[in-house]
Amino acid sequence: MRNTRATRAALAALVCILVTAFASPAALSAPYAWDGGHDILGWPGPANEMYFAEGTTRNGFEEYLIVRNPGGDEAHVTVKYLFGAEAPLVQGVTIDPYASASISVNAAVGPGRDVSIALAANPGVIAEREVFFNYKGVWTGGHATCGVAAPSDTWYFAEGATRAGIQEWLCLQNPAAGDIATTVTYMLGTGENKTEDVTVPANSRKTVDVNASAGQGQDVSIMVEASAPLIAERPMYFDYKNAWRGGHTAAGSTELAARWDFAEGTTRAGFEEWLCVMNPGEAGTATVEYMFPDGPSFTRQYELKARARTTVFVNEVTGPEKDVSLRVTSDRDVLCERPMYFRYQSSWEGGHDVIGSTAGEKTWYFPVTCSGMGFVSWLCVMNPGTTPRDVLVQVFGEGGGYDERELEMPARSRATFDLNALSAGKTNAWVKVSGSGELVAERPVYFAYEPKVEPEPFAFATWAGMELKSPIRYCDNIGAQFHEASPEGGDGRPNNVQAMQPLGICLRDDNPSRLAPGLSRYVGSETCYFIEDSRSRGTYSTTACDVTAKAGTTVYAPVTGTVMAAESYMLYGRYPDLRVLILMDGHPGYHMAVLHMSQLLVAKGQRVEAGVTPVGVVRDLVPYFNSGPNPYTREEGNHAHLQINYRPDMGLGGSAPPASDTP
Repeated sequence: MRNTRATRAALAALVCILVTAFASPAALSAPYAWDGGHDILGWPGPANEMYFAEGTTRNGFEEYLIVRNPGGDEAHVTVKYLFGAEAPLVQGVTIDPYASASISVNAAVGPGRDVSIALAANPGVIAEREVFFNYKGVWTGGHATCGVAAPSDTWYFAEGATRAGIQEWLCLQNPAAGDIATTVTYMLGTGENKTEDVTVPANSRKTVDVNASAGQGQDVSIMVEASAPLIAERPMYFDYKNAWRGGHTAAGSTELAARWDFAEGTTRAGFEEWLCVMNPGEAGTATVEYMFPDGPSFTRQYELKARARTTVFVNEVTGPEKDVSLRVTSDRDVLCERPMYFRYQSSWEGGHDVIGSTAGEKTWYFPVTCSGMGFVSWLCVMNPGTTPRDVLVQVFGEGGGYDERELEMPARSRATFDLNALSAGKTNAWVKVSGSGELVAERPVYFAYEPKVEPEPFAFATWAGMELKSPIRYCDNIGAQFHEASPEGGDGRPNNVQAMQPLGICLRDDNPSRLAPGLSRYVGSETCYFIEDSRSRGTYSTTACDVTAKAGTTVYAPVTGTVMAAESYMLYGRYPDLRVLILMDGHPGYHMAVLHMSQLLVAKGQRVEAGVTPVGVVRDLVPYFNSGPNPYTREEGNHAHLQINYRPDMGLGGSAPPASDTP
């Protein structure tokens, strides 16, 4: 009786698939959201120059420059985009009083470019640069910075790590007409120092791979010394403790100081907070004061090694469920930075980071609240003084709309404001914070960002000298997993499955002994991928690939050729499924099999172009055999399955099923 019920359920599901097999592409799901967070210090006032060293429009990156005119006169802004060896691109923007310009850098400079920005304005403006990303096809998130007001010949970074699952970069921007020679010193947590000489060509941007230069498995602070003023920024991308994926960035500091303040900080559930202290001089001592919304502050002392980096785990010091601001004082000049890693509200994972403030300000500006659908924005204000201070938070909307909150903050305390609530109903809202004395203000943001830029097709592997295009767009890609294909088709005949050469960075190979002769795990750097453990099938470890994506994601043709079959079949003779078989141009007898779709968007005999032609829609496999998180991508496991078979016996009319993946 159980078998009868199972058979009826399978047939009913098959009918459902057949009904939707050729549904309109308009029925497809919304884009895969990139979740994460970022945090910035505000601007103390308008500036006439601003610089942003990091930036890219490569696949999986969407960059925005947000410029706010906080004054009553029209602002004239010149934006200069600097690249590697290419000539700069210049854009002029006029901004009305109290209005803003949100510039898509992807649209301004085109795809596939690493770019820095130099901004000049009259009168002064405030600005920030936001980047949202799907890094290497596996880690989503975003980061932001308010940039710096001027170049410098010396830059410092306290945070930095090259531990497993972390990739650190150093971006150097030269806005001048001549080449600049730099010496980069890496100060490790062990006390060891390493140096590297880097030349940055005129009017260009240079990127340094810190993992390669400092070595793997290190905690590292950085000092940049240049022959002429330039700008330095340090982006990092991570899979933090194999749990939280994302990225953060920080523009460097041009100064060391004996005092550093941080307004934001929390040890609530799902947050881990760190304090990084860089000491480029002789050994010394730092005192950290921990301040809370309610209750007294307390202090702890830490020994600082000479020319080294010291790290404090704030959660361990304060205990859980604390909102906390920090003041660091030292007996010598140091640099302090505060990275935080999180799974916000048990949903959005990532991290953010800021370098502290060396002095409070009576006024802070933020060019945008970063609130609205899919965004949760907060304003953290710290009173580092010894007396109470009046605080006024004003949120303005363009073309009208205004709200404010006023309070008296006790000495040595912290307050948090909900910017989503304060900006509700306002257009392009922005923030001004005023105090009766010195304050420190930060704006942490958490989000699920929906990608807006159409990505370029990209190759995930090669075979027989040809590129195999990803069936999932870069913005929707959650990770590729290669594995052993079944040696036989459903008709019991050999499929003669072909080993593909993966492209990108292999994050994990659990089947190293079954890599085909002549193939490598180290080809290219476009995306990351995994190789699964053996399935005891006797085939090579890269004869099949599962490209993970959310159910409902569009699937594109991996190769150019002719559709040999677009049909329903029973996966393992038990599960209803849809597949497309594509005869590959230039390779008689070979076809690419694309499995696990809920809708088909092509028909037999149709021509398809690699990376361009939609062929179907990723199906929901969870009800069948993917009931838990995938051990590699940590997602549900829905995917498009690919493999290349040599089946000259099938021809255009063949219907024998190819081998398929296992649950």
